[in-house]
Amino acid sequence: MSSAAPVRDRRATGLILLCWLAYAASYVGKLSYNANISQFEANLGISHADAGMVSTFFFFAYGAGQVVNGILCKHYPIKPLIFSALAVASCMNILVVLVPSFAAIKFIWLVNGIAMSFLWTSLIRLLSETLDKRDIPRAVFLMGTTVATGTFVVYGLSAVFAALDAYRVTFFIAAVLMMAAALVWLIFFDRLVCPLRAARREERAEGEAALSVENADKRVGRIKKYAFFFAVILSFAVANNFVKDGLTAWTPSMLSKLYHTPGWLSILLTLLLPVLAIAGAGVAMRLQARVKNFVATCTIFFAGSAVLVLAVILLLPTGMVAVTVACFAAISCMMAGVNNVITSMIPLHMKDEFNSGRMAGIINGFCYLGSTLSTYGLGLIADNLGWNAVFYVLLSIAAAVAVFGLIFAAISYFCNRKKPLEERTIL
Repeated sequence: MSSAAPVRDRRATGLILLCWLAYAASYVGKLSYNANISQFEANLGISHADAGMVSTFFFFAYGAGQVVNGILCKHYPIKPLIFSALAVASCMNILVVLVPSFAAIKFIWLVNGIAMSFLWTSLIRLLSETLDKRDIPRAVFLMGTTVATGTFVVYGLSAVFAALDAYRVTFFIAAVLMMAAALVWLIFFDRLVCPLRAARREERAEGEAALSVENADKRVGRIKKYAFFFAVILSFAVANNFVKDGLTAWTPSMLSKLYHTPGWLSILLTLLLPVLAIAGAGVAMRLQARVKNFVATCTIFFAGSAVLVLAVILLLPTGMVAVTVACFAAISCMMAGVNNVITSMIPLHMKDEFNSGRMAGIINGFCYLGSTLSTYGLGLIADNLGWNAVFYVLLSIAAAVAVFGLIFAAISYFCNRKKPLEERTIL
């Protein structure tokens, strides 16, 4: 038993890293357009709204796909599915460079969104079914850094190639990275997953037998018990990606317009967002360990973001671009923390209560409803009312969600103060 434990731990770590690689690589191909949105605007002379429509097509397909795949993912063959999704996304990135018409890109990005929507739910399902409880914290932390890592890579590449006036090369590199990750997935999947699944087969069989005798009343009661909690989490999901992806997509354009920075420099400065966002997963885990309340943890992040957006608004007349970028980077860190809580911590910590893949898919689907609204909506607002109005929209959303979360956290505290500590952590 003891001699097998280190081998099992190494395989568990290997599986987490394999899932990390697949999803981090996918984010390079997911944000390759957003990272270059200012370049498309400058080179093709299109409006913010038209440029944002491409991302809106992507996020609509991705968000809807997350919900559908969250429900159906337990039936999917994960090994070929992840490979195929990365391969299709790789092809779509190449097509963006090859098509002669900008109008066609939004349909290519729609297909890209559909392909990408298979990844997160299946990866979370695989980790929840394969890992022991002691492996979950590592999985939560590492998977929480995938978004920031992929964002950092793609914006770094975009800054370099924008400076060289060859921004479309970013799409080719994204395609190569995703195909490489897909091949690594094929090579290592069986040697990592099969032994881990075998080790847990008896335990899982016993759990499924126990679950099969659970009566319908208990299941309905469990859903009712968490109904309000999930309503709050889903509202957090929409607001989280509205702010997070709104900043990620439009920061280069904001900096170019408000501070007259060159396109490549605007993209380079935007790199600070994912750099701090990488720390968001760790900050979220430490804060949750102290607060022991998922809603309260998210509320603290939203409140902090509201304060920082207000600071940006107040300091805009000074023209201090460094302060604006620093505030945006801190907001990005906080929104990455919220994203880690709602899409990783909650599904994996509640895997004994609900299907983790399904829960992750539904929550992530609502996240990308926020992304869908922000990429086109903020671009439209900027076209008609200017970037100052965009900041006020972000401030209103962050502040409103913080107040809503504060009210819920207070209610849950008074309702649960006499319950054992381990039950309070659920809310």
